[in-house]
Amino acid sequence: MQLVNGNEIADRIKLSVKEKLTTLSSSVGKGPKLVSVMAGDDEEAKIYMNMQKKAAEEVGIKFATHRLKGDISQEDLVKEIAKLNDDREATAIIVQKPLPEGIDHDRVVASVAPGKDAEGIHPYNLGRILRREADIVPCTPGAVMKILRVHKIDLYGREVVIIGHSAIIGKPLSLMMLNEMATTTVCHIATCDKGHLIGHAKEADILVVAVGKAGMVRGDWVKEGAVVIDVGINKVGGRIAGDVEFSEVSKKASIITPVPGGVGPVTVSILMRNVLRAYRTQNVKG
Repeated sequence: MQLVNGNEIADRIKLSVKEKLTTLSSSVGKGPKLVSVMAGDDEEAKIYMNMQKKAAEEVGIKFATHRLKGDISQEDLVKEIAKLNDDREATAIIVQKPLPEGIDHDRVVASVAPGKDAEGIHPYNLGRILRREADIVPCTPGAVMKILRVHKIDLYGREVVIIGHSAIIGKPLSLMMLNEMATTTVCHIATCDKGHLIGHAKEADILVVAVGKAGMVRGDWVKEGAVVIDVGINKVGGRIAGDVEFSEVSKKASIITPVPGGVGPVTVSILMRNVLRAYRTQNVKG
């Protein structure tokens, strides 16, 4: 069994981003700026924001926080984002979750200019995945694909099963897998309700789990020699755990991502890569 070292992969991505930014910013005359929009005072959002800030500082991206009151209306939040869209100093924008109650996250994300969409989840950018034209990609699916490339996993004709069909992970990841000619199955709550989930999981050459339920996938769900990518991040008794029961599944998997230290750090580095790509597009013509 080979354990994925997400921190090492992330460090490589960040080094590449830093080197490219150094070269590009010297010709442009200014560096990129990532603006974090945070409405309210959620503690978990602060943790993620600090991780993003640390990564940005490591690669030479200026990080700014645009703090808004927790009682802001959706209309006013969209207006604030419109100002950032027009701000030439703001290279990329990320909207921190959770947003205050009553605010539609999808509507807010759709108000971010596609070329400044640091998370790669604007409808325009998601649509470009379908056409194999995506430059800025959703961070977690991008991290999964990067891990598979680093470990030289050939997806052509392989059975890929994704458990979880969210609009920012499961669905875009399924398209990215299809673009690599994988045979892709996406499972969700209805799959489980009909009693087919375990059967699908057992067929997977590559199993990706993104549900948000600690230890859901057990050892007897997994085919011998499968590649297992655990996207889950769950708090369990003061520790962080994935969606996969690691002690059982690691005995059967050929390659597996740990939690923490697997997909998570790579996801943050893909965010930095997205900022680089937005910066390059905005400043390099032709």
